[in-house]
Amino acid sequence: MESTPLLQLTNIYKSFGGVKALSGVSLTANSGEVHAVVGENGAGKSTLMKIISGALRPDSGQIVWNGTEYTFQEPRDASKLGIAIVYQEPLYFNDLSVVENLFLGEEIKRPNGTLDWKSMTEQGVDALSRIGLPPEIIRKPMSELSLGVKQLVLIARAVQRNARLLILDEPTAILSQRETEVLFQTIHTLKENNVSILYISHRLAEIFEIADYVTVLRDGHVVMDSKVTDTNENDLINAMTGRKISTEIYIPRNFQQQDPLLSVHNLTCDGYYSNISFSIKPKQILAFYGLVGAGRSEVARTIIGEMQADFGEIIYQGRPIRPRSSRESIGLGIVYLPEDRRSQGLFFIRSIKDNISASILQNISSRIGKINSNLENSVVSQIFQKLAIKAPTIEIPVSSLSGGNQQKVVLGRNLTLKPKLLILDEPTHGIDVGTKNEIHKLIFELANQEIAIILITSDLPEALAIADTFVVMHEGRLMGILDRQEANEELILRLALGINGNNRRQDEHLILRAPLQTHNE
Repeated sequence: MESTPLLQLTNIYKSFGGVKALSGVSLTANSGEVHAVVGENGAGKSTLMKIISGALRPDSGQIVWNGTEYTFQEPRDASKLGIAIVYQEPLYFNDLSVVENLFLGEEIKRPNGTLDWKSMTEQGVDALSRIGLPPEIIRKPMSELSLGVKQLVLIARAVQRNARLLILDEPTAILSQRETEVLFQTIHTLKENNVSILYISHRLAEIFEIADYVTVLRDGHVVMDSKVTDTNENDLINAMTGRKISTEIYIPRNFQQQDPLLSVHNLTCDGYYSNISFSIKPKQILAFYGLVGAGRSEVARTIIGEMQADFGEIIYQGRPIRPRSSRESIGLGIVYLPEDRRSQGLFFIRSIKDNISASILQNISSRIGKINSNLENSVVSQIFQKLAIKAPTIEIPVSSLSGGNQQKVVLGRNLTLKPKLLILDEPTHGIDVGTKNEIHKLIFELANQEIAIILITSDLPEALAIADTFVVMHEGRLMGILDRQEANEELILRLALGINGNNRRQDEHLILRAPLQTHNE
């Protein structure tokens, strides 16, 4: 006799303003199994997960939990049953400590009504240890943790609250390799404890490593429902997109004979990175690769003036520069697309038009500050069409867009600034394979327009697919600079782990090929 499914959805429908987000979706999740849900951005994955977690109510359809039909009025209803969700963009309070975030809304109190910090700390440390996180972070403010560690803290919170169904939305998008391994170990442990896991990811290799079943959504419909062992990556891609996606996307460009646009010499910022040297030319795509905490984003933030170096030199267009703010670097033609688009990149309640035009209001306004609406609509519409943003009009709020289309809006706003050097920090994290392919093609198009592009990515196959040159960092140190001909996945990963060709950790810089002379120690 088969056991009762933990969760069973039947014929779920959901529309927003006449646009169907889900059309007759059915899904079954069993205890002790990982069920992957994949699809392009806008396929309906996030809407489905919000319905399961009680954040949205379906227009019609049935939700059955452990054999009993339920109607969730709010997330608390789902939470009481043991349904927990960790979103792609982590939701936490930066100013609060780890223990406060773990117990937020469910604090333990003594009989006299005061908070029982001792019990919360002990239980919090236990939850952290089950995820593989060190106990000493329990009293640290979240603001001091990396994005990857913050994500793991939220998973620890769900574990601590004894979730029976855990929804993980792109959980590895901001995790290092080690953090991903810890997460997968945790998932195996949760499976052994009979927890059901809904796993949303665009990294298809992960599906075959961690999942038992996979459901593919396309345009709000279920187009595939299969055991993972009965399918393959090509089948998933074809089901997700309805078309074949080319993996051979690299387009060679002639940039070698040009003078460097930007050269960095021995750049050092104490506590973050030291003695970083590299150069980039117009048309060149240079990938910065390293695990979480390697210092890649900090180097970029120094170049644009958000951080200040303690030592070293930045040469731009043949002269030294030292920007004191991102506004100053934008004036030089250096534009940065941030990693955390939710906190740094977008105005979520404003329209697509407002977000894209936000950086150029001075250029499209009269002397008295009145915006030229015709010019604004023209500029934004060109970007809207060029990036193929999936939305009915430029007037809808960014909050209603999928993650991939939100990222296109951020990129579009940066393009209005007409950059000479464009720094893209994790531009495709959490984005489906089709949208990722579109952004890669756009990167090549921009490079062909004489723009130099620095790509900061934790996705090594992505770096190998599109970059001309690879700068590899480990714990703030420059481990190597490789050209496309000598780079391969194993070598780059060894350097990123701080290991040289003899399987020894590097205590000094290993520069395989550097265009600039490095600092003599």
